[in-house]
Amino acid sequence: MAEGFLRNYRTEKARFINIAYSSAWEVINLLILSSDLEFIKEDKYLDSRKKAEHITNQLNALYKTLKAD
Repeated sequence: MAEGFLRNYRTEKARFINIAYSSAWEVINLLILSSDLEFIKEDKYLDSRKKAEHITNQLNALYKTLKAD
């Protein structure tokens, strides 16, 4: 995502935000798997998932802002 902010065009920045968004969802999927396999405790899972979903919401809002025009 940091590399994307060095780009000159909104569409290029939006592309990097979209990549970060997809990566954040991969993290959520790994959290789900880790919880299902009991690698992490339920409270840690719920806290981490809440934080990750907050990040995906922020990335999605930024992506929509960059794509609007």
